Amino acid sequence: MAATILFASIIVPYNNSEAPGLSLPVAYSAAMAALGSTTNQFHCLSARVATDYGADGEWQFTFYSTNLPSKSKWVTVEFNGKIHIEDVLRR
Repeated sequence: MAATILFASIIVPYNNSEAPGLSLPVAYSAAMAALGSTTNQFHCLSARVATDYGADGEWQFTFYSTNLPSKSKWVTVEFNGKIHIEDVLRR
């Protein structure tokens, strides 16, 4: 007997009519510091505001390394300052 369980979560989109609770320059600086990138090791490909980690919102950045072997990373900076870093898996 096989059972399938479906987990679903509702992610409410960020209300774009509200200013982010953390400025882009502050969030970007925090993301770079979290990567440990004081030199030109990563460049930012994208930045957006989302609510994937919390209803208050966060900045989500995609970085790509400038060094070989190249790699991509996602860095999320929540408006409360909490930071998440994930490697982007290649397919």
